Amino acid sequence: MAVEPKPYATSEWAYESIKGFFRFLLMLTYDVKTYTLDRLDELPSTQGFVMCSNHGSIVDALVMGVEVRSHRVRFLGRQRTMWANPIMGKMNDILGTIPVPESKVKDKSLVVRVSVNALKSGACIGIFPEGAILRRRKKFEGRSGMARMILEAGVPVVPTGLLGTDGLWPYGAKMPRLGRPVEFFVGKPLYFDEYHGMQDNREVVRYVTDVIMREIRKESGWYDVPNDQIVKLYQHYQNLQPPKI
Repeated sequence: MAVEPKPYATSEWAYESIKGFFRFLLMLTYDVKTYTLDRLDELPSTQGFVMCSNHGSIVDALVMGVEVRSHRVRFLGRQRTMWANPIMGKMNDILGTIPVPESKVKDKSLVVRVSVNALKSGACIGIFPEGAILRRRKKFEGRSGMARMILEAGVPVVPTGLLGTDGLWPYGAKMPRLGRPVEFFVGKPLYFDEYHGMQDNREVVRYVTDVIMREIRKESGWYDVPNDQIVKLYQHYQNLQPPKI
């Protein structure tokens, strides 16, 4: 069953308190270098946009949320795990995490509706379009739901790259590995104004997804992408052409 999120009206004090707590924890565990963060200055605080990245660890959202100072970043999170206990659930409510129901729930329109409304109201939504951490479950070409969301909301997208988070907290590990280096690269905002409102056009959605994933690969240096996927996707991106509309 999908959970209807409460209206997001967290005070600045409560949000920054939770964010400061996580920042303190991460300072004890990792050595992060952030690059070109000033590219977000192009986007006013009232501008909704999507921030997306490659996905290698359960701490990816924490790193992105802590390092971005100019905007609140709201992420999509699995309902079953992110609200597994009352304390974590309350923290996610304060941070504005949008719950994603399990795969057995057929109607996921609530997630899209909440996300689009949040974007239209000026929120920054964090998304990992690969959809999974483990290689065998990833969709390296990117899931198209992100593009549909962007086109329906009529907002820009900021591609980013994360390197080293898989070493900081590997999949399945109970604790992080202290002091592991992490790099976070922020790309230039992408605008798809000519395609806004075309979220039901499959060709447009695929093209927008491909452009975004191409930029994510540039920012991440194709980090942790298998060689066979690099060859296939690199050739695909070289031949990428805008759809005829």
